[in-house]
Amino acid sequence: MADEEKIPPTFLEKLLFYTTASFVLLATFSLFAFLFLVPFVIEPAFTTIFMQFDPIGALCVTTQVKHLVGASNCTWASCREGCTKDLFECTQIRVSYKLGNSSNVTEEEVENLIRVERALRNDYDYENEVAADKSYPDMGERDDLPEPYPTGLQGNDSEWYFTGARLFPNVKGCGYPPILNCTIFYGKYRPIGTNFTCYYSRVDPGLVITELDMWQNTMNLVYAMAIPIPSFFISVIYLTFAYFKIYNTEDESEQAPLKSDAEAMATGDDEKPTTPGSDTFREDLACFGHQLKMQLANDKPKDGFESNSPPISNSASLSGTKSSFVNA
Repeated sequence: MADEEKIPPTFLEKLLFYTTASFVLLATFSLFAFLFLVPFVIEPAFTTIFMQFDPIGALCVTTQVKHLVGASNCTWASCREGCTKDLFECTQIRVSYKLGNSSNVTEEEVENLIRVERALRNDYDYENEVAADKSYPDMGERDDLPEPYPTGLQGNDSEWYFTGARLFPNVKGCGYPPILNCTIFYGKYRPIGTNFTCYYSRVDPGLVITELDMWQNTMNLVYAMAIPIPSFFISVIYLTFAYFKIYNTEDESEQAPLKSDAEAMATGDDEKPTTPGSDTFREDLACFGHQLKMQLANDKPKDGFESNSPPISNSASLSGTKSSFVNA
């Protein structure tokens, strides 16, 4: 028997299929995009807002640079390319800053800082010290130097608002090229005595960053949340509606004849279609069997007479012989 011809899908069926597939892909990509943006955009943006950086720049000067080796020594680094890798070698830059309207720190103030640094170094015992970095002969870089002067918030009698603050390019102190290039960062802020504009945190005054754009930070947060989250929820809502309403309605329409037959079989209603197991079906089957039996009984002798009975003359002679035998 030849296979039944396949009915091609209608335009609405094709539209429904491609719409559902599109929403499935949209939900998948939205979820993965959100999970990717959380550690790289959303969490740093929220941290920047919560740390309450002063939008008015402070006046910073680099006062100390340390180059450390070892995971136990590298508790933090001023700049690192990659926010997830472990630190085994780091460079730590500390700065002092003051609040003011001037764009530069005067040379006299920088010299005072350096003079204090040198005075403390002269009093320090360097018998077991690590060799200083030759690229900075005036101040050098040492792993075991004491703090140049007391760090933290200064009193009213000091010209500095905070000394010994940690310097970072952003609130996390890390990033990825080309947005963040640590080689350029260290080349710009590493030399002792470099003065520049920085931004300090009102929550943690010991945290200072070199770049701050609150508008761009807010826009990055909005884009990172306003696009993937609504897309994911819209996709989930459509898929839920399609599963329980659209596709479920089609299944019910296909199963309607079977349901009506089952109801007719359970109730035995004569007005409903005859189904196997109903009283009407059993009665019709018994009647048909009786009629078939009668028909076969009527047709069988006729067929035997036409096919197997001998000629008339022979049967007559056989009948005479049989009568003679009985009489005798």
